[in-house]
Amino acid sequence: MTLNLSKVKEFYFNKLFSPKDKSTATASSPKVLLVDKYTTPIISICFTQSQLLSNDVILVELIEDQEQLSTMRHLNCIVYIHPCAQSINHLVRELHSPHFQNYQLFLNNTVSKNQLESIAEADEFEVIEKVVEIFQDYLIVNENLFSIDLSDSVKQVNPAIEESNKLVSLLLSLKKTPVIKYESNSLDLKRLSSEILYNINTNSNNNLFDDLNKNSDVAPILLLLDRKNDPITPLIAPWTYQSMIHEFIHINKNIVDVSGETVILDSQFDKFFKEAMYLNYGDLTEKFQKYVEEYKTQTKSTSLDNLQNTNLSDLKKMLTKFPEFKKLSSNILKHLNLLSEIDKQISAQNLWEIGELQQVIICGLENHQAVKTRLLEVLDNPHSTTTINKIKLVLLYSIRFHNPSELSDFITKLNDPSLTNPTPTYSQNELLKRFKTLFNSNITSAATSSSDNQLTNIFNKKINFKTLFNRDNSAQHNDNVYLQYTPRLNELLSGLINPVSDSIPASIQGLSTLVPDKVKQQYGNSVATSSAQVQDIIIYIKGGVTYEESRLIYELCESSTTSSKINLIIGGDKVLNSDIWLNNLYDMVNEESPAVASERIDRQSQLREIL
Repeated sequence: MTLNLSKVKEFYFNKLFSPKDKSTATASSPKVLLVDKYTTPIISICFTQSQLLSNDVILVELIEDQEQLSTMRHLNCIVYIHPCAQSINHLVRELHSPHFQNYQLFLNNTVSKNQLESIAEADEFEVIEKVVEIFQDYLIVNENLFSIDLSDSVKQVNPAIEESNKLVSLLLSLKKTPVIKYESNSLDLKRLSSEILYNINTNSNNNLFDDLNKNSDVAPILLLLDRKNDPITPLIAPWTYQSMIHEFIHINKNIVDVSGETVILDSQFDKFFKEAMYLNYGDLTEKFQKYVEEYKTQTKSTSLDNLQNTNLSDLKKMLTKFPEFKKLSSNILKHLNLLSEIDKQISAQNLWEIGELQQVIICGLENHQAVKTRLLEVLDNPHSTTTINKIKLVLLYSIRFHNPSELSDFITKLNDPSLTNPTPTYSQNELLKRFKTLFNSNITSAATSSSDNQLTNIFNKKINFKTLFNRDNSAQHNDNVYLQYTPRLNELLSGLINPVSDSIPASIQGLSTLVPDKVKQQYGNSVATSSAQVQDIIIYIKGGVTYEESRLIYELCESSTTSSKINLIIGGDKVLNSDIWLNNLYDMVNEESPAVASERIDRQSQLREIL
């Protein structure tokens, strides 16, 4: 299967609701869908109500509410749950006292032998038609972007196990057995990669990973990254549509609350959003104007005056289009509200000036003194922008031009109520003081070039994507000042996509490699050091991924040639915007008190001994 998450979604929808085997009793009869709290978000983000209804699903119930279910023995039941102890216990209770005629069980991730035995013993009424393992234990956001929900994993003794299980589920759904590469300076990734390797090798004994790479000449790569090695990208103001919606309004499982209404963003069913999601602000407004003009042209022909002068046959054709026009007008109103809110936020926060200054700082577009002068103008003006934007500018400046004396002056200005309202909180002040030291070790150890370049490796001007595929490098540079910054991910991927046979690119020298047994058997023991051009890369960022990194992935794939086609998808344990990332940073700083830091060092020493 190609690295297209939309195809995964379609595959599992058909498996759940449109089975090839039409002989079963549930094939074409009314059904109840029984889900748990883990699969409910997957259903809601992947499938629409009309899709479910068109496949005879007339009712959706929670298995946690098993005791409150009404008995409807004339209905068949599809059970779609995560095979955790809690959900299996609910299922066992339901089978002991069934409310429906028969049951098809779809368990989302691998099931243990003991769990299967418990289910079989509970089926005393013989109502189970079949039991199927499926593998979509993650959320599909875009066709190239996924998210893993780890909200319940923190309660576990070893949350890396659950994280590993979900990533292995992703691999199985994509039918890939990869070489695992991870950033060596991250203890979290070292533990996670070891769990994934163990998981793959263990499940290989169950034949789950047999023949998954049979159509691949080169082993796919699972690239594990730590957000702490690039704390900059989530702080940069985005200027493309989907990213701006998340930054200014917030997207939660593809749902957005705007103008007092809840709207859904789904590129599968929204043609305008699919075509506009990666467009910059200027191109976006132009495209929306054309979208509105097309609507006006189409609806003009159906005006009352035109309807009066048409024959019955043409009138019938026009009337059948009215529902389509209504849907189109609703979609225009949805995007008009979104664009209006984005425009409102850009103006209110003075982002034309602030966004440009962010790019100037991070990409080195002006000299140190010029940048400092522009930053002071913002800090000295109480009406220049919000407190949060001022903090982000100082954070970017502090890691680009580290000068303790300057930083102290900036913090003093930020804490002056006549210049900044509201003034920074305790956590924000601590972050400003310690941002450089908190992340400098991660940044420098992740990059392995000369000492002068270690810190600045994460600051790079926009790179022409075509140069990654050995194409003509004479294409014009992007002159849009707001799109100069490119995430560090671009540099890492360039080293993997275009490997050099006689040396390891500097950008990927900080990566360690683990090779599952199945991959060694198929590609040989030298697969870890192979210089063959990789075709498939699955990227996972622990600590969160951004929509801008998803856009980068999209553009890299679009820029690859047919002869050297690259397939990429990306995901993380959350989808970040600057607010979410800053809150994470505040938590990191608050945890770094002397007592906590000492305790963490002890834990890390113990972990090193274990690993």
